[in-house]
Amino acid sequence: QQGLTPEAQRGLYGELYFLRKFLTNTTDKQHCIGSWQVPSNTVQDFHFSDWAVEVKTTHGNNHQKIHISSERQLDDTVVPSIYLFHLSLDVRNSFGETLNNIVEWVEDYLQNDTPELSAFRLKLFEVGYFDIHKPLYQQAGYNIRQESIYRVEGDFPRITENELTQGVGDVRYSIIVADCQSYTTTETELFIRITAQQ
Repeated sequence: QQGLTPEAQRGLYGELYFLRKFLTNTTDKQHCIGSWQVPSNTVQDFHFSDWAVEVKTTHGNNHQKIHISSERQLDDTVVPSIYLFHLSLDVRNSFGETLNNIVEWVEDYLQNDTPELSAFRLKLFEVGYFDIHKPLYQQAGYNIRQESIYRVEGDFPRITENELTQGVGDVRYSIIVADCQSYTTTETELFIRITAQQ
């Protein structure tokens, strides 16, 4: 009855922010909505065939660190192409785009595509976003401080499953954003890659 936690709201906003970019960079809306992994049945937020995109949203004083929730999240031995999309936010009351605003944008964009709109609304339901809670999400406004895209490959700072000693699991760790700059890539490169096999 209390709606999504502030952390869950920011996380959902970040995923929808990426979804919006994805939708406007392809003509295949079904591909976009289908690749959004809600509820979380893969270790990355967006996944299709041989690529994955993990969306990380940070805010306030935490914008310099990205928290990784498992040893498989950035492991490219299973998924050949993994991208990390990092969104750094400022959160202010009554200033900026709200969670409700971005939900409404996607719904409006899909209004003439009934199957995709239905699939999108079902995924919102599964993640815990309900119309009855909309008044709870009207105050927090999100302002983009910085957004970055990284190609996870080679010596990208991470822990992978094959590096763990036997008996070690449930690994969580942080990545320092400043140490990832040499792996930065562009939106153009990212969307060419993830729309190539539609």
